[in-house]
Amino acid sequence: MSFSVNRSFLWMDSGTYQESPLEPLARDEALTAEMQQENAAPIIHLWVYDKALYLGRRDAKLPRLEQALHHFGQKGFGCVLRSSGGACVPLDAGVLNLACLLPDTSISIDAFFQFVTQLLSVGLRDFGEVQFGEVVGSYCAGEYDFSLCGKKIGGMAQRRTRFGSILQLCINVEEQPRGEWMEEFYSLAGLSDMEKNKPIPSIDGSTVGSIADLTGSSVTVAEVKERLYAAIQSHWPVQHVPFAVNDHTLTMSRAHLADRLGLFAFTAKELGHPGWKLSAALEPIRFDN
Repeated sequence: MSFSVNRSFLWMDSGTYQESPLEPLARDEALTAEMQQENAAPIIHLWVYDKALYLGRRDAKLPRLEQALHHFGQKGFGCVLRSSGGACVPLDAGVLNLACLLPDTSISIDAFFQFVTQLLSVGLRDFGEVQFGEVVGSYCAGEYDFSLCGKKIGGMAQRRTRFGSILQLCINVEEQPRGEWMEEFYSLAGLSDMEKNKPIPSIDGSTVGSIADLTGSSVTVAEVKERLYAAIQSHWPVQHVPFAVNDHTLTMSRAHLADRLGLFAFTAKELGHPGWKLSAALEPIRFDN
């Protein structure tokens, strides 16, 4: 790896979001933009979104995406087209999101993935042995899925910015029918009608699980945060600090994601409105603070 883990990671928790689903991603972007500062430290940023579909760019090709998103809006889901790789991932209050942010743009994609697999192996060891590798049939399936007892509990994706590297991942902690949600989403969105350029080959909801269900415990997101911190601290330097980012940098990061990268985001209320159309994604994204 081309960065030193002797420098303490800053452990930042920005809480739970329910407004624009793009907000936590904008905060990751802003934190990474500030890594241009001299002696910038690596950061572990934790957050929760309740609740939304985090779409991959491949999902934009689904023939009935508008109908599927409108339906899920009526069920209380927002949506966002995210900037990192992969396909659709459902988030809710029982899913912990974690971003590892490095002031380094030269680290290889594989090296960054491998480092974070080490973090997860240590951080989740209290719940059993975490396996890494594609869980066929799961949503957003890929080489860096991670699983317990053969069922997917999360996945990872990364991207580079001008001043740093971001690896984002989600961990299914508390039980929800996420696999079934994704079966329904892709059915409504017309996945089976596509002959090529499919976001995913197929979806089998039974391939997805959660830490709580697979360990038979009532573990919560708050508990997993505590155990992650304690376990990671035993191997790498890390310190709790309040979440903080410059307001101007955050505003610029929102604009960068929405305007330059062409991302769109809608709340559940917007998606569920009778007159909502996906074409509205071409309009400026509104942020409610």
